[in-house]
Amino acid sequence: MDLLTKAVVVAVIIAVVIVSAYYLLRQSSVNQITKAQATSLILDYLKNNYPGATVNITNVSSSVYVGSWYILASVISNSTSPCPSYSVLSFDYPQYGFVSRVENNYTGNCIVNGFANNHSSYIVASYPVAIALSHELNISSVNSYVQKAGYANVSVHATYYSAINYTNTIYQKVWLVDYNSSKLNYSVQVLLSQVGGNPLAVRNFS
Repeated sequence: MDLLTKAVVVAVIIAVVIVSAYYLLRQSSVNQITKAQATSLILDYLKNNYPGATVNITNVSSSVYVGSWYILASVISNSTSPCPSYSVLSFDYPQYGFVSRVENNYTGNCIVNGFANNHSSYIVASYPVAIALSHELNISSVNSYVQKAGYANVSVHATYYSAINYTNTIYQKVWLVDYNSSKLNYSVQVLLSQVGGNPLAVRNFS
């Protein structure tokens, strides 16, 4: 075996050793990530990348990738505006680091995704969806309120009730959405059905 051939063989062996060592060290590092550590790192990442958003880790389980964690997180931006954005992201950490996949975009750009195509059976399952839907439905009292106060000056909250006595009527499985603004001397309430998202009652009150 000539000198050049020996040099090539040695170089290949060194390369194999280096690559093997890298993957062994990487696998060792992966296996050292605990569930709590992975959750904390993903939460910190989301808070830094979505400043001001309401961020929650909703589920953590073992990933299909050995040594990693499958993490689901909800991200709600502008949560008290008339048009909050609500998405669910997933991570396989540390297998893919902080690279996320969008599992669902529930709301965005003042639109509730999936509502128009499945109106009668659509289930309003969260407060940002209830808020965005109450704005999307083009209710005249809501439109007027937002226009008078100015979008940035309106604060909106939504509360779910399994049953409520509202204007002397008992309603079941509803969302009560409140529009408030310091720029106006009155507020607006919209009562939405949880199933179908229908506006059941609208009221202005001081």
